[in-house]
Amino acid sequence: LFESIAPFNLSLCCLATRMNLSDVGEAVNKAVSMMTSLWYELEAREKQITETELRLSQIESAHEAKLKPEEEKLNAKFEQKETEFNNTILKHQHEFGKSSLRNKGDGGSSGSLIRLNVGGTVFTTTKSTLMMSPDSFFSGMVSSGVWEPDTETGEYFIDRDPQFFKEILNYLRQGKLDGNL
Repeated sequence: LFESIAPFNLSLCCLATRMNLSDVGEAVNKAVSMMTSLWYELEAREKQITETELRLSQIESAHEAKLKPEEEKLNAKFEQKETEFNNTILKHQHEFGKSSLRNKGDGGSSGSLIRLNVGGTVFTTTKSTLMMSPDSFFSGMVSSGVWEPDTETGEYFIDRDPQFFKEILNYLRQGKLDGNL
């Protein structure tokens, strides 16, 4: 605002040297009137901006309120479908494992020894131990026929820290935790 007023002040000084005092007073009144008009215009525009921002905020809130229930419905539906999908996968893994065991004959008996290389530490257990929880990762691993042991070592490799794996095997064997975790 002051940048737009500065030329008026300079103009007034120049005019004052050439005009009489009444002309200077008239020029000052015109300048003040012009500055007042600019000031009111600026205030009006600021008020318009504030009102527009408020309306936009209200519109945004209204849209969010309308979309929130739909978003919650979609999230619930997604979670339901995800659960159904996971249950279907587990069911098929379990069914595939049963048929796989029937088709393997003696080599697939549930008492067969399994060697697990967990992060470089080898654990030996039985197939029946790993299948104690039919919907578990281990049951799916052993029964799916998709994950085969290493051809050289005969070990199933699991890329995890072996620190607590003994406790996991004991849980599968006994059906309870012994509290050493």
